[in-house]
Amino acid sequence: MRYNNVIKKRDKNKKLHYSPSFVNKIPIKDSDIFIFVNDGDRFDMLAQRYYGDSNLWWIIAKANQMGNGRLGIDHTKKIRIPTEIDEILDSLYSSGG
Repeated sequence: MRYNNVIKKRDKNKKLHYSPSFVNKIPIKDSDIFIFVNDGDRFDMLAQRYYGDSNLWWIIAKANQMGNGRLGIDHTKKIRIPTEIDEILDSLYSSGG
């Protein structure tokens, strides 16, 4: 399922290549929640907690402009958890990638 909506191309040697899918900036909404993270929290853990799917960790990372899976941030700062993710997922899948 992970690669169902990714652009796939074959080169002249018929080797399959995957093109990355990109989501533009995730705008802040009134429905977003802000939390303080705990030591050891990871995006996948938060995605499981808030979305019921750890594979959606990238939404939280993108919303907070962070790239890696660990929350290497100051625990005195809040991070944003978008709650209306259907639009985000729809824009990804409808963009062809």
